[in-house]
Amino acid sequence: MSEPFYYKTELRFKCTGCGRCCFGNPRDHFIELLEGEAERIQQYLDISPSQFKRRFQTEVKGVGAGVKLTRQGQCSLLNEKMQCSIYEVRPRQCQTYPYWSEIFYSEQAWHDEAKRCEGIGCGDVIPIETITNNLEN
Repeated sequence: MSEPFYYKTELRFKCTGCGRCCFGNPRDHFIELLEGEAERIQQYLDISPSQFKRRFQTEVKGVGAGVKLTRQGQCSLLNEKMQCSIYEVRPRQCQTYPYWSEIFYSEQAWHDEAKRCEGIGCGDVIPIETITNNLEN
């Protein structure tokens, strides 16, 4: 088996805070909530569990709980400036972007994601350990 493309190519990434990673097609995308994440967010927002579920949570059959996307496809937890309103307690899925297996699947997938994310190709070279550690978790 050959080495992944990122072993042979220097990749760069620096988050610019643009918020484009917080958008997706509301019919087939959602932000996964792992165990305990909904509770942490709800506490951070200082709202009841039922308020959180009603305003921000969705259930995806066969997958589990997630953060709702609006009809326009934006995370329902973005503020009016298109910034994360829960950044300090954001879900793991958000914390690990862009280190997702579907983005690191191939060099083409990485370049395709760069069309959406202005931070891909910017900043310092990403150490291979950073990539592999995030992909494993």
